[in-house]
Amino acid sequence: MPAIKRLNVNTFTSEADNDSFIAELSEIWRNWSGPTNSSKISLDINKDRNNPERMTAFVTVESEDALVDMNKWSSEVVLPIRNKYKHDNLMIDADLIASISK
Repeated sequence: MPAIKRLNVNTFTSEADNDSFIAELSEIWRNWSGPTNSSKISLDINKDRNNPERMTAFVTVESEDALVDMNKWSSEVVLPIRNKYKHDNLMIDADLIASISK
């Protein structure tokens, strides 16, 4: 299975809400035991440099089982926390075609 990249962009109504969600997401991610092979999922959390009310989460999943585990955990744990805040969300799932570094 090729790597799957998920991009979540959340725009909150205040920088404080954005910072709070980032802090909560960071903590619950550290505490999640994840699938049996935790190297199959990685998460990069970013605060937008140009809009302090927006954050992105880049998730990389390297197995079908890990994707199922992550989707279940996200639905049960992450979404209820995120949905406490007024926000707009954009989610894109994509198969990794190329990774280019310079």
